[in-house]
This record gives sequence, C-alpha cells and structure tokens, in this order.
Amino acid sequence: MKTFSLSALFFVGTFTSVFAQQGQVNGSWLLSIINLAQTVVNSLSPILITVALLAFFWFLIQFIWKGGESPSAHANGMKGMGYSILALFVMVSIWGIIQVLQNIFGVPTITNQPDVPTLPPSMRNQ
Repeated sequence: MKTFSLSALFFVGTFTSVFAQQGQVNGSWLLSIINLAQTVVNSLSPILITVALLAFFWFLIQFIWKGGESPSAHANGMKGMGYSILALFVMVSIWGIIQVLQNIFGVPTITNQPDVPTLPPSMRNQ
C-alpha cells in the first residue's frame, strides 16, 4: 500500500509539474481524466452487476444439484450465493450513493446510451 501511495504521488506530481510548465494550470487535463474514468466506470458497472447475478445463479444451480450429495458442495453453494448477494448489494449501494451525491452537488451524469431508431414522424400516425 505504501508503494502504491508513493507511486501515485509521484505520478500526480510529475504530471502536475509538466502541465504547470506548459501553462495548462486550469485543470482541463484533470477533468478529462475524470471524465474518462467516469465513462469507464459507467460502462463496466452493468457488466459487473450481470457477472455477479450470473455467479449467484451458478452457485444456486450447484447448490440444488450437488447440495444433497455432499456437505462440502452444500456449503460451497451457500458460500458462493452469499458472496454473490454481498457483491450485488455493495455494487448497487455504491451506485445509489454516487447518484445521490451527484444530485446533491449538481454534477451532471454522463449517458452513453445509443440512439434508438424510430419511425419518421410522417409514418407514426398511420
């Protein structure tokens, strides 16, 4: 942890001094990095929630099919379902807390939803 903290401090310090020497002190590079991180997190959140949900169902199937055969399979299925539910709860809770904080502080949300094709207005009423 100490090594990570020192390397992060070095990384931020290096880029801060480089951009300060170039006259870019307005923070636009930092905002672009934050926007990139927000885009990555917004793209990965539904995928991770889906993986946790699939893991829950996988452990549920193992619990049902192999639970009666051995106590270790029963315990493994219960443990896996518990961890899957815990992961789902943590991810959805953090997602909700971030949404509340964005609403409180007025931070706009980035939507990466594709445009859904629709009929032209002239064809809708027919």
